Formats: sequence, C-alpha cells, structure tokens
Amino acid sequence: MATGQGATWVLVADGHHARVLEVEDAGLVPRLRSTVKPPAPEGQHRSPEHVWRHGEDPRAEHEEKRFVHVLVQTLERGLADNHFRHLVLVAPPRMLGVLRESLSRGLADRLRASLAKDWGRVPDPELPQQVRPLVEIWPR
Repeated sequence: MATGQGATWVLVADGHHARVLEVEDAGLVPRLRSTVKPPAPEGQHRSPEHVWRHGEDPRAEHEEKRFVHVLVQTLERGLADNHFRHLVLVAPPRMLGVLRESLSRGLADRLRASLAKDWGRVPDPELPQQVRPLVEIWPR
C-alpha cells in the first residue's frame, strides 16, 4: 500500500560498519542502498600487551566519533540530493547518542525514530525484515 509519504532512509550502524536502507514508501520492503565503512584509524595502534586500566580506550571513542562524522556526511549528501524525506537511526546506545548529537538541524528535522540496538551482526538478507516495522506512516 503506497501512501505517497516519500522515501525513508534507515541508518543501521555499529562501530565496524553501517548500512543505509531505503524504503520508497511506507508499507514497502526496505532495500539495501549502501554500506559505509569507518575511516582508517589515525596514528599508531597500541601494542597488544598494553591494557587501559581506567575505562575504555580513549582512541576507540575518538575513532567512533570520526566514523559518526563520516555517517553524518553521508546522510547530509542524501538530504542535499533529496533522496529521502524521513530518517530512522539504529545503533548501539552510546553510538546512537553521538549520532543524534551530531545531526544537523536539517537531518534532525527529518528524524522520525531511533532505536538503541546493535544490529551490526544481522545479515544483509535479514535486515530488511528487521527494519520494516520501524518505517511507519509519518505525519506530513
């Protein structure tokens, strides 16, 4: 059932990769539009015997923020090219928070839903069925 509401992009991300699915209209099956890999790590890797004693590796957090920047740029290009009208984000809780804080006003205005889940290991063929319930009929 087509509603005429326009395309929705669903960004499913984790720290290792991201996938953008597109739903041309509510009620239709999502399709994989693209995949995004994080940028190469900056600087030297720490040696395997080095263990951070206080909390997480600050470099991992820095790399996550760099990846979020790449993801937001991808979304901005899609927005500028009018590829989507609505946006849904799915990411692990911490990354989702960084993503939401990094959205421009234009992207934030199109954000319809977000879900704090780690779907990074969901295989590509199964992902559309996971995503489908997230894309609803949005108010105009």
